[in-house]
Amino acid sequence: MILRLTRHHLDLLREESQKTYPVEACAMLFGDLTSEGAVIRKVVVAPNKLLSSERFEIAPEMAVEATTKAEDEGLDFVGLFHSHPAPAIPSTIDLKFMKLWGDAIWLILSSTDDNFAAYRMRDSEPTEMTIIVK
Repeated sequence: MILRLTRHHLDLLREESQKTYPVEACAMLFGDLTSEGAVIRKVVVAPNKLLSSERFEIAPEMAVEATTKAEDEGLDFVGLFHSHPAPAIPSTIDLKFMKLWGDAIWLILSSTDDNFAAYRMRDSEPTEMTIIVK
C-alpha cells in the first residue's frame, strides 16, 4: 500500500508538531482512496483535546465540520495524523484505536528523530505503508 502526499503537507505537520511539543499534534487527512492506497489532498490540523503527550483526541464537532467540508470538495476521509515523542510506530493505545477506525491510515511523526511512517490495519495487524512525497 502506498500513501502519496506533498512536501508541503509534511512541512505543515512537522511545524504543527514542533509548536505543540510535548503534546501530541493531530490532524485529519483527506484525499482520494485507490486500490493502491491513498493520495492526500487536504490536511486539517486540529487541536489535541486531551493536551497529552501519550494520546490524542479531535473534538467531535471539529471532525464533523472538517469531514463535511471535505466531502463537499469531493474528498474522502483518508486517515489521521499524530506525533509521537518516540519512534514513529503505533503505540499500544494507537493499536487499540486503529482497530476501531477500520481502513483509516495512521500517519505518525516521531518528534525524536523527525521520521514519518504510515500504517493501515490489515487482518487486525498494523501494516506499514510506503510513503511517496511529491
